[in-house]
Amino acid sequence: MTLFALTLLRATVACLLTGLLLQGLLHLAQRRWPVLSAQRGVWLGAQLLLVAVFMLSLLPHSQRISVVPEVSLPVATTATEVLPAPLAQPAAASTVPADESPEIASNTIWLKRLALAWLLVYPCGVAYMAWRYRRNQAIVMALLKAARPLDLAAMQAHGAFTEMQLRQLQQQRMEVLEIDAPISPMLLGSLQPRLLLPAHLAQFTPEQQQLIIEHELTHSRRRDPAVQLLANCLHALLWFNPALRRLGQKLGWAQELGCDREVLAGRPQQQRQQYAAALVRQLSVQSCVPAGLAFGGKPGGMVDRVARMRDTQSGSMPWGVKLALVTVLGALGASSVVLQPALAWVPAEPAATTAAATAIPDTAPWRNPLASMRVTGFFGVVRPTTPKGLSGLDLAASRGTPVHAVADGVARVAHDDWMGNLVRIDHGAGLESWYVHLDSVALADGTPVKAGQTIGTVGATGRSATGPHLHFQVRQDGKRQDPQTRLAGLDANASERALRMRREQFGR
Repeated sequence: MTLFALTLLRATVACLLTGLLLQGLLHLAQRRWPVLSAQRGVWLGAQLLLVAVFMLSLLPHSQRISVVPEVSLPVATTATEVLPAPLAQPAAASTVPADESPEIASNTIWLKRLALAWLLVYPCGVAYMAWRYRRNQAIVMALLKAARPLDLAAMQAHGAFTEMQLRQLQQQRMEVLEIDAPISPMLLGSLQPRLLLPAHLAQFTPEQQQLIIEHELTHSRRRDPAVQLLANCLHALLWFNPALRRLGQKLGWAQELGCDREVLAGRPQQQRQQYAAALVRQLSVQSCVPAGLAFGGKPGGMVDRVARMRDTQSGSMPWGVKLALVTVLGALGASSVVLQPALAWVPAEPAATTAAATAIPDTAPWRNPLASMRVTGFFGVVRPTTPKGLSGLDLAASRGTPVHAVADGVARVAHDDWMGNLVRIDHGAGLESWYVHLDSVALADGTPVKAGQTIGTVGATGRSATGPHLHFQVRQDGKRQDPQTRLAGLDANASERALRMRREQFGR
């Protein structure tokens, strides 16, 4: 729980920092290319990038793609929590009192408390955003209940629809409703939108009415309601990030500008002026629309929007600029993920409690399970994927490498959802050796085996596997033992990282 809370906190910080960089980068790009403000895909892509950084940081094995050295966070604990059972001393002699490591406690306790507090606060924020969405949906239902539907005859008599618009409404099977309320025309619903028109729209000229309705129908053709729903979901997920809220406003504004550009494409200045006058007049009679029911409005202001309506030039961006933006944003997102350090708890005082208790015999009676040994993880070592300590040895090998029995015994073959294909050999007197994550098994259950006999091949089966390797365990009467008491020469064939982590945690 604590490790996940720390991971969530790390992902949150990474998302906030990425948001600041992303917002600054897009601000500079928008100053250089003002047309960027009308590019819906840029602002939606930026939001998706922030969510990707946050979610990738929470993946179980995200530390494997990090290029930053692992950060080990010491925590006061007891030797019996980490050491192998037969090697740990009695609890009365091995417990590390909290007051023996005040510096460690002061450096880590605040971080642990902050992470656990954030673990409680974050879902509360998501729940609040969900409640706001439900509240807005209740407003939608109230508006629909108060509105009256318009049939084809009523729309033809209304004077606000062109023949082409009526055909589009019929083709899309879009319901049109009218309500006597000071609101703006809007599309309600994401997958099957309905067009809601205020009764005061009849006060506008027929040309203005048709242009305003064309604006809403353009939103429908562009799938803007579905895009807005996606943006609302992203906002709920990253409710804590002010950069995402700002990007959401930019997205809504880009949707409005994009619709304006499509509606006015190829139209003369006289119709552009009528369109602008209709929007300004609409603002003077409508009341505030709750967030989530309409598209954007704030970022540029009506003055900027009207000024853009006078511009008859194309608002498209050069492909070279688009490609450069995609490349830069992708590099920013990738670096935000790979530059996050992996986190792990380690015991606070390993040297004082394990120096005498972990003496390894000079000789071992068993042969090695692999012809070429490469130890990547020692028994008892705490890692991000093993917060309770590694239950055996991790031995690196390519898929298909033969695995050999370490001693004579009787083989038992099994498959476990977590461990995958495994073979355990009973050596008598309650002593067993386990071979986990095998790709294939070369013998049947109950087969007698000799030391050195091939029993299977290395694989990556089971949900706990992080890649092709052999996980080797030793058990005595069902209790896990340190395999290093039975196998010789492991230190000479261990990776530097495995030796360093054992030294940091156990002092040897």
